[in-house]
Amino acid sequence: MRASARAVAELVGDRTVLRTLKSQPPIVLRQTDRGLTMVTGAAGPLGGDRTDLTVSVGDGASLDVGSAGASLALPGAHGGSSEALVSLHVGANASLRWEPQPLVVATGADHVATLDVSLHESARLTLVETLVLGRHAEEPGRLRTRWRVRRAGRTLLAQDLEIGTGAPRGWDGPAVLGGARVVATALAVDPFRSLDHAARRNTEPEVRCEVMPLADLSAVVITAVGPDTVRVGRALGALTETVSQ
Repeated sequence: MRASARAVAELVGDRTVLRTLKSQPPIVLRQTDRGLTMVTGAAGPLGGDRTDLTVSVGDGASLDVGSAGASLALPGAHGGSSEALVSLHVGANASLRWEPQPLVVATGADHVATLDVSLHESARLTLVETLVLGRHAEEPGRLRTRWRVRRAGRTLLAQDLEIGTGAPRGWDGPAVLGGARVVATALAVDPFRSLDHAARRNTEPEVRCEVMPLADLSAVVITAVGPDTVRVGRALGALTETVSQ
């Protein structure tokens, strides 16, 4: 299956309006009170699927993007990997919060997720990605993620992660997941202030967290790994809030 979707948000008067909203299953986009919600229109992603989603936030606009439920990457009937490309564009003095529900990688799945972000130098951004290795009591599939974030045309963050069954050795070692089944990553960018990169104390049991400064002091990356989405989500949310205060 091949599918694409596109959303364009613009500032009209003093409010943000979704000027363009086009989608096709399995990507279904809906305007909600929160902003923009992705709704699953079919099972998957399945092996062999290719999806392409573009979200643009115009100058001065503000948009929150989430999803109605978790995504489940599954093997296809004829094998092969699934691929999902998300392209985000945030204009001058605009703001985007991207926080979909977790992606679960089931046994036998082979999924590639690429996130390509372009920011104006005055844009604000919060990105949150949560990955779950396998459903309850099952071995995980293979997952490869690729983040490329540019600000004013310059690379702000380039990050790759490959985990799960079939990934290069060491992915489950102490330097990466250390036996955890859930990994969540947040990127916060605020060009009008220097974000607080000081280490914060994590109080969630069995969750390990890191707050990592970037060369650009307006940006910070936070990661949390642990046994379940509840504890990892609480830890990541608390740290994301404190470094942005």
